[in-house]
Amino acid sequence: MQAFQDEMKLLKLPKNTILVTSGMVDNNVYFIEKGVTRSIFHKDDLSTTTWFSMEGDITFGMYSLYHNQPSVESVETLTDCTLYVISIERLNHLYNTYIEIANWGRILHQDVNRLMSHIFVERLQMSPAERYHCFLKHFPGLTNRIKLKYIAEFLGMSIYTLSRIRANKE
Repeated sequence: MQAFQDEMKLLKLPKNTILVTSGMVDNNVYFIEKGVTRSIFHKDDLSTTTWFSMEGDITFGMYSLYHNQPSVESVETLTDCTLYVISIERLNHLYNTYIEIANWGRILHQDVNRLMSHIFVERLQMSPAERYHCFLKHFPGLTNRIKLKYIAEFLGMSIYTLSRIRANKE
């Protein structure tokens, strides 16, 4: 783990900073020590929140990390953030050099992929109220830290529907 830590650089960013820009290759992976980010898909002047990352999570441009291609999503800080950054090149070098780091990275990605799959199925099969309650389990404490409109976007509902659900305390 010392080799891993030696490769990282501390990065402190204020709220509302674009960390990854859609349409560009980002050569870094960001480990969040403090703060919250959201991944955003842009189309036709509309933005949709596709994911949240917070303390203990990582964030990155998926196409950049896996395929060295421009990211289809942007990543924005929703709070002041303390991050540790490592280049994809150095991270891949560590994966090739240390089996323990490679296994840790694999497990981390598997866990996130499993959660993303569950949330995708929930959006297809559950009512808005059920989706919100599952969101609370998956992202505890997040509702008090970010704008509710981002949560509504993520859950595929209007802010008015989310407000009604929260008011009913279902």
